[in-house]
Amino acid sequence: MKRKHYVRGQALRSRLLRKQAWKQKWRKKGECFGGGGATVTTKESCFLNEQFDHWAAQCPLPASEKDTDPVGPEPLVPSPQPVSEVPSLDPTVLPLYSLGPSGQLAETPAEVFQALEQLGHQAFRPGQERAVMRILSGISTLLVLPTGAGKSLCYQLPALLYSRRSPCLTLVVSPLLSLMDDQVSGLPPCLKAACIHSGMTRKQRESVLQKIRAAQVHVLMLTPEALVGAGGLPPAAQLPPVAFACIDEAHCLSQWSHNFRPCYLRVCKVLRERMGVHCFLGLTATATRRTASDVAQHLAVAEEPDLHGPAPVPTNLHLSVSMDRDTDQALLTLLQGKRFRNLDSIIIYCNRREDTERIAALLRTCLHADWVPGSGGRAPKTTAEAYHAGMCSQERRRVQRAFMQGQLRVVVATMAFGMGLDRPDVRAVLHLGLPPSFESYVQAVGRAGRDGQPAHCHLFLRPQGEDLRELRRHVHADSTDFLAVKRLVQRVFPACTCTCTRPPSEQEGAVGGERPVPKYPPQEAEQLGHQAAPGPRRVCMGHERALPIQLTVQALDMPEEAIETLLCYLELHPHHWLELLATTYTHCRLNCPGGPAQLQALAHRCPPLAVCLAQRLPEDPGQGSSSVKFDMVKLVDSMGWELASVRRALCQLQWDHEPRTGVRRGTGVLVEFSELAFHLRSPGDLTAEEKDQICDFLYGRVQARERQALARLRRTFQAFHSVAFPSCGPCLEQQDEERSTRLKDLLGRYFEEEEGQEPGGMEDAQGPEPGQARLQDWEDQVRCDIRQFLSLRPEEKFSSRAVARIFHGIGSPCYPAQVYGQDRRFWRKYLHLSFHALVGLATEELLRVAR
Repeated sequence: MKRKHYVRGQALRSRLLRKQAWKQKWRKKGECFGGGGATVTTKESCFLNEQFDHWAAQCPLPASEKDTDPVGPEPLVPSPQPVSEVPSLDPTVLPLYSLGPSGQLAETPAEVFQALEQLGHQAFRPGQERAVMRILSGISTLLVLPTGAGKSLCYQLPALLYSRRSPCLTLVVSPLLSLMDDQVSGLPPCLKAACIHSGMTRKQRESVLQKIRAAQVHVLMLTPEALVGAGGLPPAAQLPPVAFACIDEAHCLSQWSHNFRPCYLRVCKVLRERMGVHCFLGLTATATRRTASDVAQHLAVAEEPDLHGPAPVPTNLHLSVSMDRDTDQALLTLLQGKRFRNLDSIIIYCNRREDTERIAALLRTCLHADWVPGSGGRAPKTTAEAYHAGMCSQERRRVQRAFMQGQLRVVVATMAFGMGLDRPDVRAVLHLGLPPSFESYVQAVGRAGRDGQPAHCHLFLRPQGEDLRELRRHVHADSTDFLAVKRLVQRVFPACTCTCTRPPSEQEGAVGGERPVPKYPPQEAEQLGHQAAPGPRRVCMGHERALPIQLTVQALDMPEEAIETLLCYLELHPHHWLELLATTYTHCRLNCPGGPAQLQALAHRCPPLAVCLAQRLPEDPGQGSSSVKFDMVKLVDSMGWELASVRRALCQLQWDHEPRTGVRRGTGVLVEFSELAFHLRSPGDLTAEEKDQICDFLYGRVQARERQALARLRRTFQAFHSVAFPSCGPCLEQQDEERSTRLKDLLGRYFEEEEGQEPGGMEDAQGPEPGQARLQDWEDQVRCDIRQFLSLRPEEKFSSRAVARIFHGIGSPCYPAQVYGQDRRFWRKYLHLSFHALVGLATEELLRVAR
């Protein structure tokens, strides 16, 4: 029977109640993240610019800046030549406190401690006070603190104090896109924050920018791509002055880091040149002394040994390592033992996504009946769940929310889980396999025991080195061969017929000419054999070029990220070979419903279209048609125009104005942009010797990165192997303090090493690597399989590296795993052999076939 419910007065039911809850949710989200405000219908406002003082038919001009809806005709001015010097912008936000006569920091005033209490803290933790005072004194700072040691306070407190004195903005660059919204909502109420990232709609982005211009935002969080790419931030003149910029995960700046991201180097360049930022705060939890020194040079930080300390493992963590043949059974035995049986919150890390799903199902099946709740006494609803990047965002948020609320005991995840995790009572962290580096291991175990109570960390190491083989696959996947590098250089620096000359004053600012040398790490230039000297004077002032991303990826058989990395290397070279601009759509197609007559009429009001029609050959079959397609970047380069102005002028063709009333109406013209491409400016008069020098430089960088990553993996494996038990049996009841201390000492020495002791400079050890077999025992069979593989696909033009990748199970753009992974006769067959040895054998067999 249906149950009747009685309420007094009017009440919302069913659909109306759900609609009210939906509005409240989006209103609350809009207050936190920007956008999401009350929806204005077309009956109340103009649908073109959302203003309330007129209807859409009477809208004179659009108010919002849209590429597809330009304000009006704009002159096409020649684009200025790039200048690498940092503009001498006077800082509009002065430091709150001045330095002493000898350059020492001032004593911490009372208002700093008052602001600290307002943020919910009673006292500073080690390292925080000095970092805060340096930022408040206008001194760039690098802070290395362990995970969970309170790095976020070091930018929140200065941002609060700077905003109290005058309207200003604090920029926070963070790579954690998935957690950025949570970071904004987790800030104290006294700090008004917003974020800009690629997951936002255009309306949400405009709402955030409107709040920023109105000085209603104190902290703005950005991803590196949102800052560097097109459409990120408006010019600095349209924003409040920037007090300082905080770069989270600052170790990504260093080429010696375990997670080098060249996009971060462009972030520093953009912040200095476009935003006029002079004060930087770098935050990281994992950085060796060599990495910290490299990052300090990029951020222009004075050497401060006390701020560049190691990332130690907390004393309340008990570490253990074991080598078990059956890892699944060993995991169940360990979790059922006395040491882990009563722990309420556990994180288990796997190196592969499919392993997370399998282990989570195993734990749900085998542990649900045997687990006894710990001291909390409240049993979670679920025993184990998987978490990895292949899941949808809603499912990932559900799993993380359940774990944060104590409704989930075990999370089986990849290394992405835990970044920004704010749960202090995680009692255990387990690794099923070798971690990629010491840095990632320290960062993972640092998520346990943040409340100071004892926590346990265990690592299952494969005795035969199977997990080491999988990690080597990722290293070789990021590498490339010399032929691909040479093809890229030929595409970036095509020969031109430029014969125009300019006065010496203008040549100094041109790409590739003699110019002020940007700041470059001296040890990097010394290692690669290049001196930080200015390049030769050139006749060519540089040309704007577009490399279609998809076509370039297929032609070079390299992923997009690897190509962008090499282009960043050239931009940051002491000779400044090119200038990398924001990616853009290079092709434009116009379709006129009025036919050729309308196209010719539009050419009279649009100079780019007129030039495009004038450059078409008389015998062009497109003559007399109602549509035209052309390359905008080539057009811009030939005429000296700005690409943004040309794009707006073309989009303006979609609208026209009534001669008498001035009311805007659509023309029916369809303007489409396609072919996303790398956008850069490079000279076209390089000699063959200079191109060879660039190829050697790039290939040397690629090889150095590969050797360094392999050496780091070898050292990580050897360190954990030296303290490992033969099985997890001795770790079931209680921890071994002696081995735990030895492992902590190994980690501490690694982070304390000086520049000359970095594993990246180690030479390859003689003999096979750990987990690899001798090539001599397999050479005949490998050669036979290579010949069989080449005979089965005679139409394909394989390179030696492509053959070795297939035998190691490494997919590439031209040879994807979805296609070649179906043939198990060759895919991942020789993962136990050296990759470079396979490349050598494949080269010999390819030469033999070519004869």
